[in-house]
Amino acid sequence: MNDVYSVSPKVVAVGQDANIVVTGLRSRAFIPGEIYNVQVSSMTNHPDHTQFKTIALPPKDKSLVSEPSRGGVIEFKQSFATKGEYSIFVTRNDESATYVTAERIYAAAPELSRLRPYKGDLHIHTYYSDGRMSPIYMAVTGRKLGLDFAAITDHGRYWPSLEAIEMAKKIDLDLLLFPGEEVSFPEGHIISICAAACVSGLRKNEDAYKNELREIAETCLQDTVMVENLEKDQYAPAKWTVDKIHALGGYAFLAHPHWISRNRYHLNLPIFEQLLEDDDIDGLEVIGGYPPWDLESNLLTITKYYTEVGKGRKIPILGNSDTHFRSTVDIYGWYWTTVFAESLCKKDIFDAILNLKSVACERPNDERLVACGPFDLVEYTCFLEREFFPLHDRICKMEGELYMDILMGKEVSLDQLDKLKKSLADLYSASWQ
Repeated sequence: MNDVYSVSPKVVAVGQDANIVVTGLRSRAFIPGEIYNVQVSSMTNHPDHTQFKTIALPPKDKSLVSEPSRGGVIEFKQSFATKGEYSIFVTRNDESATYVTAERIYAAAPELSRLRPYKGDLHIHTYYSDGRMSPIYMAVTGRKLGLDFAAITDHGRYWPSLEAIEMAKKIDLDLLLFPGEEVSFPEGHIISICAAACVSGLRKNEDAYKNELREIAETCLQDTVMVENLEKDQYAPAKWTVDKIHALGGYAFLAHPHWISRNRYHLNLPIFEQLLEDDDIDGLEVIGGYPPWDLESNLLTITKYYTEVGKGRKIPILGNSDTHFRSTVDIYGWYWTTVFAESLCKKDIFDAILNLKSVACERPNDERLVACGPFDLVEYTCFLEREFFPLHDRICKMEGELYMDILMGKEVSLDQLDKLKKSLADLYSASWQ
């Protein structure tokens, strides 16, 4: 992706004709009426290669170019037979075949090409537990960082997420927010998302809670074969937590299984094994927001995920920041989940996650991308992080800055916000066939 040329659509469906338009945005761009050589090549299947000449046309939308007389377009129809990335290499039709540009597009399987990518973080803390900032501040900051959906998940507190949702409605925040909390149980944490009430609050009656744990150990787990080094009464609190989240209509995601606290893993790993064996949890935080120097924690969880997938196990995955925003340089925005969904709504987002259409991502300090998930989705995500999300994130950042001004009581043009929302919608529309 560059600022001199753009290509649309960026994503096409394999086996279908696509009308490809490469637009020159600046003075070094295509000159209308001149002939150019175009080479379209699959980056994975070398024989999938076509070459032809075409004449540059005047720009369709002169508002897109700084010098319309020299900012022409190249337009052609093409069918793409191979899944994966293609290079569109353009040269001038002269003796030296002067290089003009090389653009990239992605040919996705038809079922994948119909989905859209959205970025989210479902593990965020505020000053209502051990964070530093307010729920609405964290929500607006998330939009500024490029998030499309998020959840506030304070420790043992559900209502801060509701406060974020309520405040977001008041300022018409362009971010899909879900209710949530981080539920602690002996030897582990589980993220509760979209439950109808606070799960931690159900333990206030200690005697009733202990009776329920006893009932789980003696009745619910009576015929369950336990993994090595795990007793039923040890596992009962984790089982209780997951069951309560599900009873309240929520999703239960196991948090940071290899986080080291007090010189040992915070999660008792036999519990992790039992949750996988019982297929109780709705997903796994395979990438979490550990400090960037703690490479081991995420590495172990990623390796565990791929090991279990190799055994045939299907595990929905998330990447979350677990941000507490305790300093000016925070890990918020370094870790996220990319979800491929029908649309940006609750049902479609969680249907996508549960149907293994998510990728866990991290890019600490804006340096290198690490993505974990099914190979085709990781390959696709790498393309999108180069060719689509920089444009997406730029618009989100401008939106977020305006929303931050609103929080600070400044006058903000609602027309400007509407234009940015339309720009993002137009970007999605232009990027997919």
